[in-house]
Amino acid sequence: MTIRSVAASPPLPCIISWNLTRRCNLACAHCYLDAVLRKTEARDELDTQESLAVIRQLAQAAPGAMLVLTGGEPLLRRDLTRLVKAASGDGLMAVVGTNGTLLDTAQAEALREAGAAGVGISLDSAAPQFHDRLRGRQGAWASACCGIAVARSAGLAVVVQTTVFEENRRDLPALADLAEREGAMAFNVFFLVCTGRGVTQTDLASASYEETLREIVQLQHKHPSLKMRARCAPYMRRVQGLHAGESGYGYADWSSACLAGRRYFRITPQGRVTPCPYIPAVVGDLRTQPLQQIWNEHPTLRSLRNELPGGKCGVCDFRYSCGGCRARALAQHGELLAQDSKCGYIVPPDRRPEEMPEIPQRPRVEWETDAQARLLSIPAFVRDRVRTLLEASAIGEGVDTITVEFLMNHRPPADLLDRLRARIGRRAGGGTIVGSE
Repeated sequence: MTIRSVAASPPLPCIISWNLTRRCNLACAHCYLDAVLRKTEARDELDTQESLAVIRQLAQAAPGAMLVLTGGEPLLRRDLTRLVKAASGDGLMAVVGTNGTLLDTAQAEALREAGAAGVGISLDSAAPQFHDRLRGRQGAWASACCGIAVARSAGLAVVVQTTVFEENRRDLPALADLAEREGAMAFNVFFLVCTGRGVTQTDLASASYEETLREIVQLQHKHPSLKMRARCAPYMRRVQGLHAGESGYGYADWSSACLAGRRYFRITPQGRVTPCPYIPAVVGDLRTQPLQQIWNEHPTLRSLRNELPGGKCGVCDFRYSCGGCRARALAQHGELLAQDSKCGYIVPPDRRPEEMPEIPQRPRVEWETDAQARLLSIPAFVRDRVRTLLEASAIGEGVDTITVEFLMNHRPPADLLDRLRARIGRRAGGGTIVGSE
């Protein structure tokens, strides 16, 4: 297997998805977690104290990261607001991924007061029929729409999330209209990875996949104020012509390729760590191992960061920019670093395999302790960009140490953080992340 450049230390996680429970009030046909209807939490799931200990670890190992609290249905956890408050208090950006059917005014306001940044709510059609059938309950669509309205009224940011199938992919324009009309910050379109109960569902054919990605690009132009993202679709960067290290169309330069195990991981209800929700390979157990050790040292995570995929993905002219979905490779071929056969792209004969992008050297600028603490309070997915801008300014002005005063005098434009936050669009609802790029 071809080796990428090996960094001295791995990048910090920017996004963490935590399945708090397998309990759910619905029975969605495509649930990767195979969530179940039950009255109480399973005995092997992390309790409140164990969960609080995990949050403390996350704050130390991934300061400022986005923490997506999902399920199952996280609103069935009685301690949800307590966990949100603890995460927010420790500097994490806490968001809640929910099917929306249980979200009422009191719960929405409690989440906002606890420090939740927003909610991701699943809505799979612009009319009730398909959504209700997929979610296994009549009235689920109406309840989800009510949840969206309640969240907005409470002052929570809302992301509408849709899993796309052949049956509903023509509904995306109407769903984008609905999301914008309801005041959603973003509209995330998830491409099915056939795991969990999802193995019984039909994934899109390669041609439909490509057509849908191009339609999402067109919808973004039609709805410039609504941040649209294709999730579990690394091919989007190829569709938009973005190579590794390049930014554009709202995609950050670090968002190249699949984030699993590179800037993102998942925690199961039992406290186990996997590279992403669709990759079931357990790389650690937070009940018995420190997170930093798992993240820094596990061979599977190191392989995902440092090795190129095989097959056609490994010789593609977008092999670093895209590289294929590692979960699909595992589901299709039984190997994380196999080719992603879902991609129908054929490399033109005049194209060579993409060269490894250069990793820019960070300027040699010192940071005072208080200034460093302020930097760490910025959400992780924005922090590297802000650090780069500040250090470049310091170099240009001949400043060798960044102080709090320097920070105050070089604050980014007022809307920069808001714009960068909006880019992330947050992936959760029904169970994924409320926003990876």
